[in-house]
Amino acid sequence: MEELAEQEVYGMAKSFEMYILLDLYGRLLTEKQFNIMDLYYNDDLSLGEVAAECGISRQGVHDAVKHCEKALEEYEEKLGLLKAQKAYVEELKKFKAQALDIFNECKRISLSRPIAEKTIVLLENLDSKLAEYETEEIIDEAAE
Repeated sequence: MEELAEQEVYGMAKSFEMYILLDLYGRLLTEKQFNIMDLYYNDDLSLGEVAAECGISRQGVHDAVKHCEKALEEYEEKLGLLKAQKAYVEELKKFKAQALDIFNECKRISLSRPIAEKTIVLLENLDSKLAEYETEEIIDEAAE
């Protein structure tokens, strides 16, 4: 039973990662390929529903999805945008941890109020940037 749950989580993480790859590289696909992938991943339609929408067979949709998934993975392998995005998020998290350390030290020393206030602004800016990439955490959590 636990193995089945792990497979489901892995499948969700894989699907979510493909959703992000489609967002990053989808416009490198042909219009028809992008449309199929958009319906399948973004609109969450079944293979049969995509087939009916596009006027092709269910097998044709399956083959197109598999072909496009491979192409998107190859784009990521060559261009590395998702990998770079993950590295950027990790760097932001490190900056946030450093800013929190500064803030906590300022709270401890009563004469550091101006520094603490500037640190709060910095933390808010970092939180705002991290919120743009919060989907990355979902992938990481699902994969673990």
